[in-house]
Amino acid sequence: MIRVLMASLSGLLLFPSAAAGIQTLTVHDGASVTAIISSQELTRVSVEGAQRLEKVWAPAGRLSIQPEGAHGDIFIRPVVGAPATLSFFVRDSAGGTYTIIAEQRDVPSETILLKPELPAVQTHPNRSQQKPFSYVQEIKRLMLAMALDRETKGFTKDTHEIPVSLWEETSIVHTNTYTGSHFLGQIYKITNLTGQPLTFHEQEFLPFMPDTRAVALHHFTLPAGASTSLFIVRDKTKRTEP
Repeated sequence: MIRVLMASLSGLLLFPSAAAGIQTLTVHDGASVTAIISSQELTRVSVEGAQRLEKVWAPAGRLSIQPEGAHGDIFIRPVVGAPATLSFFVRDSAGGTYTIIAEQRDVPSETILLKPELPAVQTHPNRSQQKPFSYVQEIKRLMLAMALDRETKGFTKDTHEIPVSLWEETSIVHTNTYTGSHFLGQIYKITNLTGQPLTFHEQEFLPFMPDTRAVALHHFTLPAGASTSLFIVRDKTKRTEP
């Protein structure tokens, strides 16, 4: 659904690159993760370590599923006419159940490697354990909440309609803001005002707002008159730009 590009010195990719081939995703029971699947070729889904995938749930008529009994992997391929973004559930042999939100891309075969998160060790029964802040995980969690248009813990969501002037060929309206302790999440609606298709790239929007840390587009090509959503994560500052 979303490929997130970082604008930091570390050059991290928050969403697995389509060229990487192997997408390693840290998961815990009940987690939702985003991934790229090939629209034409098989995509392998596996669990790291000794665990196996034991169960798959997918909406009827969207995925072709081929279990591989020897190693407990599954191989999936979208059926003709399946939506560009779809989701399915998998359960491993340890009982962990995970939601995979998958975006079809015209790429070669992919591997999605699920890495179950180890439980935290309690070092002292009377000492409170504060989970350390994870820069990358917080941005991914915020991006997912914005993409699904839902509330998320630690952020307040505000709705508004603020026009933004950028290109004559488009209408850009700032529609939502998520405010947290470390980051601001912003959603924009982009509409093609021309009579021809327009193609966008996420890199074009990295300098769109100050302190941008991640950018994602729902659709890269817009037919005439069509709209798409732009998602931006920024460092939280005292600035008040739309």
